[in-house]
Amino acid sequence: MTDLVVDNVNFAYRETPVLTDISLKLRPNSFNLLIGPSGSGKSTLLKLLSGLYPTFSDGTLTGELTLDGYDIHDIVPYQRVTHIGYLFQNPTRQFVMRTPFEELRFSLENLQVKPEDIEKRITNAMESVGMTAFMHHDLMNLSGGEKQKVALATVLAADSDYLLLDEPFANVDPVARLQLIDVIKAYQNEGKTILITDHDWSGYTDAIDDIFVMTAGKLHNASSDEQQQILAKLPNQPAIHTSLPNEKEGIITLESVTLKNGKRTLLSTTNRLFPRGKRILITGPNGVGKSTLLSALVKLYPYGGTITYQQEDIAKRKIAKHVQDIALVFQNAEQQFVAMTVQEELTQAQALSHSPELWSDDTIITVLTQLNLHDLRDHIVYQLSGGQQKKLQVLLMLIIGTPTLLFDEPLAGLDSASQQHLLDVIADFTRRQHQTVIMISHQLHAVTDWFDYHLKFDNQQLNYIGDAS
Repeated sequence: MTDLVVDNVNFAYRETPVLTDISLKLRPNSFNLLIGPSGSGKSTLLKLLSGLYPTFSDGTLTGELTLDGYDIHDIVPYQRVTHIGYLFQNPTRQFVMRTPFEELRFSLENLQVKPEDIEKRITNAMESVGMTAFMHHDLMNLSGGEKQKVALATVLAADSDYLLLDEPFANVDPVARLQLIDVIKAYQNEGKTILITDHDWSGYTDAIDDIFVMTAGKLHNASSDEQQQILAKLPNQPAIHTSLPNEKEGIITLESVTLKNGKRTLLSTTNRLFPRGKRILITGPNGVGKSTLLSALVKLYPYGGTITYQQEDIAKRKIAKHVQDIALVFQNAEQQFVAMTVQEELTQAQALSHSPELWSDDTIITVLTQLNLHDLRDHIVYQLSGGQQKKLQVLLMLIIGTPTLLFDEPLAGLDSASQQHLLDVIADFTRRQHQTVIMISHQLHAVTDWFDYHLKFDNQQLNYIGDAS
């Protein structure tokens, strides 16, 4: 078994300490969970262990970080990956080819796997994550959850001794999540060592051996008692409390709308309305078409039938006018940024705000503090943690204040406290700005009583569910 040693490791970004005196000992062939608040340093630690940092960062590293006695950074990348596999929090960052098959083949060729073994490894990995049918699909046309499954398959195919997974299930539906935990458990049973960062601890009770807790850049191994207390906090399957809408008119209406992905039908002929000024949840399995629907509403994806916004056919609306009324908060926060630093993004959002009198400098400072972003205003947005990027992205879109906001998985990758703080901010300012909110989310524990209405997207159907009023 490869011996990974992490002893008294310190890492600083631009002289700001990120990790302090980190020592980590993973038991051979163990399944480990790494938990802690957003921005506490979990992703940074995984990037250090995988050898990406400090090489690809503006940071400094001290302490011992070795693999079988060799400094991790002295081992050439393709040899390092045979020992340590790393799954990025944002799976899109991991892809360089067009299709899953090409992606896995390219990865294995770079690892110098024998040509006669490559196709078998690809097939086995894709089967294990349930994505065989998508082997030759365009990666960019897959849903967020499907991309995460392909990214996981890429890491599994490498057959590394250590598997480091950064929020691998953030965009995966609850059923698929449990299936993938079983897949990773089977990987461990083959003699591998697993380290996963996750803010959702459901499904791990019978899988994990050790829990490590990261707090403000410091790490400790949870005792047996502490581990039991952590797992005891797991909630039961959440019930979403909503009523059925009785409005006769909607700010958005679907009239005989259909959606397709190539030849595959996502949404059969559907008539539906979205009431004005309400908060509407959309749920459903990965790949059914939830994100595609939001893209169609902002004219980024073709559709059949008619979609209207305030009784006006959006096909006849000029895009410059449409984007002033309805905005999509992307699943990948990095796609929303156009400036370099947090402060530059905030300044630009203020300049575009529909409610500049509401978004004073003092108000923004208050919200930044509430979201634990106040000390990051001079940071480069691409150097923030995934959770910090999500919070900043949502804040920027709230400042701009478009009358209708479409949120695609805004809570993914956030700890429970950050989820609640962000929901509080969204609720407060969308109420003040009289906005309509439509949100896709798999993080249902956080939103049981938050929405007015609930749309379920499944089996090519989009239907409201809830209690009759």
